[in-house]
Amino acid sequence: MTTVAINLTQPEEELGEIPIALRAADLELRFGSGRRATPVAEVIESLKDCAAVIAGQEYYTAEVYDACPTLRLIVRYGVGFDVVDVDGATERGILLATIPGTNDWAVADHVFGLILDLAHGISRHDRAVRRGEWHPQRGVDVWQQTLGIVGLGRIGEGVALRGRGFDMRVIAHEPYPNMEFVEEHGVELLSMDDVFEHSDYLTLHLPSMPETEKIVDASLLAQMQPTAYLINTARGNLVDEDALYAAVQSQQIAGAGIDAWTTEPMDDPRWAELDNVILTPHSGPNTEGVRTASGAMAVDIVLKVLRDEQPEQLLNPEAWGRQRQ
Repeated sequence: MTTVAINLTQPEEELGEIPIALRAADLELRFGSGRRATPVAEVIESLKDCAAVIAGQEYYTAEVYDACPTLRLIVRYGVGFDVVDVDGATERGILLATIPGTNDWAVADHVFGLILDLAHGISRHDRAVRRGEWHPQRGVDVWQQTLGIVGLGRIGEGVALRGRGFDMRVIAHEPYPNMEFVEEHGVELLSMDDVFEHSDYLTLHLPSMPETEKIVDASLLAQMQPTAYLINTARGNLVDEDALYAAVQSQQIAGAGIDAWTTEPMDDPRWAELDNVILTPHSGPNTEGVRTASGAMAVDIVLKVLRDEQPEQLLNPEAWGRQRQ
């Protein structure tokens, strides 16, 4: 019987239709840990004799590939693939796929949840009322303010649409913009520096690549207005977290909403001491709708490859035709 590994952080009962659909296809399942901190040896053990894996945030390296000769397919349960050695997989005939377009709306919603919380102090007031305190503090406006977006892909476009719904001026930095979208929705394309300088709320939507690591550093943060907020729901390593902590702690900027961290789970206690930050555990894409759409696409990719049908979501289609058997 063909075995498929499911290396996600959720327990089986929270995985919806994924295990049900795979078992219905007469596949044997093995469950492992999908955290970035999962040791390589544990990743290798979880993949023993497996033909495919629905992967979380664990790392896939040449060492893993060479130790798992039956592995034919890695389906990243998300859109990022910074934890996967793509070239190494391609060289060894291992197919790599992601599940694009399955969480865009949820992450964009989460961005606006963070914006509204930062502006109105919703969670801060909630904590105060629970302590028996009744001291409403004045918030700031979102309506008709300036929303800056760095990275105008699917999620960035979703954030732009929500911003327009709040009658915001939307400015963005994007080297390869969809001009039809930009023109239809009145998005102003600016340099990175100008977006940082002019935004009231600035949200990051870049992929994790060597050239984007710590792209938001002390010098960029220094260009932000003291009344501005930074939101990161993309990847933690886009931001120099020490520089951001210093900027928020010193009130160089007004605050931050953070859903993506360099180390996950986040283990830096300094952040919990700050009242002007909203901290969430990379929960932006974690909704029922996303689970349903993501699970269906991941299962479809696995079943297609096992039937020797090429899925359209492959990141390395050049490996098709010479993949492991």
